Amino acid sequence: MWTYVAAMPRDARRPGPFSLSAVLLVVTVFLSGCSVKRLAADVVGDALTGDSESFASDDDPDLIREAIPFGLKTIESFLASSPSHRGLLLSAAKGFTTYAYLLQDEADRLEEQDRGRARLLRARIKRLYLRGREYAFRGLELDHPRFESLLRRDQASVLAKTTGEDAPFLYWAGVSWGGALSAGSDDLALVSEAPLFAALVRRVVDVHERYEGGAAHEFLISYETSRPGGSAGLAREHFRRALALTDTPRASLFVALAEGLSIKEQHLDEFKALLERALAVDPDRESKGRLVNVLAQRRARWLLARIPELFLDIDHREVAP
Repeated sequence: MWTYVAAMPRDARRPGPFSLSAVLLVVTVFLSGCSVKRLAADVVGDALTGDSESFASDDDPDLIREAIPFGLKTIESFLASSPSHRGLLLSAAKGFTTYAYLLQDEADRLEEQDRGRARLLRARIKRLYLRGREYAFRGLELDHPRFESLLRRDQASVLAKTTGEDAPFLYWAGVSWGGALSAGSDDLALVSEAPLFAALVRRVVDVHERYEGGAAHEFLISYETSRPGGSAGLAREHFRRALALTDTPRASLFVALAEGLSIKEQHLDEFKALLERALAVDPDRESKGRLVNVLAQRRARWLLARIPELFLDIDHREVAP
């Protein structure tokens, strides 16, 4: 679907355990009052929002899904003391969106065995996506006061004031908003808001097209193939552009076009060819993208196993096992 497990900002240096402990000890001994809590939150926040390749480079999506909640609550506890910490807000937006997507993948698989449990899980997923969206909006409002309310009144005007510096928050606000709709497609309010989250992601294309290797284009593939009146031509153009923006294409890019457009057009040969390209990606080629690729390849195998359900008028004897 998207670059749902992108690494945290990589330009920050994480203090070693000794240096961090030393800083906190000095703060505790020599200072007092609310400023202590705020300063400690800022120091630890800088550490928490540093390089997170230990997550992004893991090859076990289920392990990461189980580990994320503790980290999210830790981030929220520090945000309570340092509510304007840019790094913490971005990490919260990314983290809740990523966690929601991992659960959504689980809900898709659960649907076949227990629709009731899957429905309950999707309700939770929707709430998690919206929680991620709110943190992204808080990040945008650091430089653009009342961003969300102004966006709902005049999206063109408010988006015109954003720059490449805003791209991370724009992207995660749009992706989490779109994720909420994918989990709660019967929510008419979210359906009516689809043009707003699409506009956020399109703005990323305008101001920082290369953000996370063209992640905005990948999201827009899914958007164009799922919205009423969506353009197959635009979806394919976003696919081509995303490919051009990276030397190491993510497996998820091929899955996005296969799941979004090949099924819709009932183009079985293209569907299989795209998923084979996804499975051919070497997850170890780029460590910071390992988790994304492993997760996308797992979905590719699941989709291939469902060909008889997804495609009509085919000779099932021709379907590879």
